[in-house]
Amino acid sequence: MEKIIWVVGNNRTEMIEAQRQINSTGSMRAFCLLSYEAVEKAAVSQTKDKYSRISTPSLIVVDYTMAEQEEFRSLSYLKKQESLAGVPIFFMVENRSQETDEICYKKGAVVVLRKPFSQTDILRMERIAWQHEVTKNYEKMLQKQASDLQAAREILRLNEQLKSRNELLHQIFGRYFSDDLVQDIMEHPQGSAIGGDKRELTVLMSDLRGFTSLSEELEPDAVTDVLNLYFGKMAEVISQYHGTIIEFLGDGILAVFGAPLCTEEQTEEAIAAAISMQNRMGEVNAYCAKHKYPPLEMGIGIHRGEAFVGNVGSEKMMRYNVIGRVVNECSRIESYSVGGQILISNDALAAVSCPVEVHNEMEITAKGIHKTITASEIISIGGDYQLLIANVEFDALSQVEEWICFELYPIDGKVIQGEPLPARLTQFSCKRAVVELEDFQADLKVYSDVQISAIGKDGTSLFSGVYAKVVRRQFDRVTLHFTHINRSFQKFSGQDQTEEWNQNLKQG
Repeated sequence: MEKIIWVVGNNRTEMIEAQRQINSTGSMRAFCLLSYEAVEKAAVSQTKDKYSRISTPSLIVVDYTMAEQEEFRSLSYLKKQESLAGVPIFFMVENRSQETDEICYKKGAVVVLRKPFSQTDILRMERIAWQHEVTKNYEKMLQKQASDLQAAREILRLNEQLKSRNELLHQIFGRYFSDDLVQDIMEHPQGSAIGGDKRELTVLMSDLRGFTSLSEELEPDAVTDVLNLYFGKMAEVISQYHGTIIEFLGDGILAVFGAPLCTEEQTEEAIAAAISMQNRMGEVNAYCAKHKYPPLEMGIGIHRGEAFVGNVGSEKMMRYNVIGRVVNECSRIESYSVGGQILISNDALAAVSCPVEVHNEMEITAKGIHKTITASEIISIGGDYQLLIANVEFDALSQVEEWICFELYPIDGKVIQGEPLPARLTQFSCKRAVVELEDFQADLKVYSDVQISAIGKDGTSLFSGVYAKVVRRQFDRVTLHFTHINRSFQKFSGQDQTEEWNQNLKQG
């Protein structure tokens, strides 16, 4: 059924163009009212002539120039008509300004548009008109069930509740998705339907190192404070480089570049975002130091490939998602990274046209995938970006003269193995340790994870429950990068939990 739109204005040329644009949708029909007399006649016909050719409108669009010239006489008259109560009002203006918008909203405008209308403006009219019809039909149903004044007041209350709910849904929708995605769905209503397509895109995954264990030591409100700050900083960066956050995975982030908006520079933008994300961890750790929380580190993986991207779910509940092998492989790449590091696959690097500095090429295996993935560590990106990771160098290692035994418990998947591998600590820093294995044939692979317990020469426990990743091995000599530390480790290392640790991270 066509929705009727009244367009009130005295510029015949502009009214004809507005009528043409509105009628072109096929779902709306515009009636132009070129004078106060025409407005009065149309309003009266709604009350007295049930056979009038001018139907009750679902939306009224008022030209600001005409309204101002006649001191809003037509608008005031329309607002007094009971038959038009609740009909949403739009204003169209030649040039928008804050002062003009404020006047329009004070006069009862729901939306202020510039003329001539854009395609988005037309879609907005269509949506508001449809919402009004739904609300109006709901009102009629309630009015049939009520015969007294109390019922009429209840209808008004429900209308206000519906309006507030619609506004709340729009606010929430805008928080969960990037501005680009919201705009894309607003401009293309079919984008809100279930479905999607396959396309080449770049996937970025990040994760805080050891945050799950760390959260057990903090109060819930402290965990929430840190995560909210962290996600806020990272979301700003991802949005800045035209990425779309698919979801927050605990303390991690899954984002894509190249969807919903296709860009040729999607991989370069993902790299620039990753470097900026690592550099902004300094702001996160400054906050942690101020509130006496332990410092945090983040690992990032980047991969490129074909995936399905679109709306997944049911008619009642759905979400924007990305599905495909590229996501699983990216997760595996990210799991190989240590704090402060960005790993990128060769598939993604091959699509980059500007200079990118990489180090430490490695082979990564992924469960369920037969071939290995070649990845490298990103140091910087040139071109229009000119970004460098601020903490490329590790902190300095110091020789350890005292005999200290590290018991290394290998982790397979997420299961800690029962038998530890004994090793002697030879070099140590806040972020790394070098140990010598007692058994140089021990099965301990590079990029595997271990849990560590330290024992002194007299057999006393120095610390336990610390986690690390094997980043280098030469025969019995193994370099470990700590991924999670605790208070016993801090006491062993002689480091304060806040300022000194934060300073060491910045130096590293």
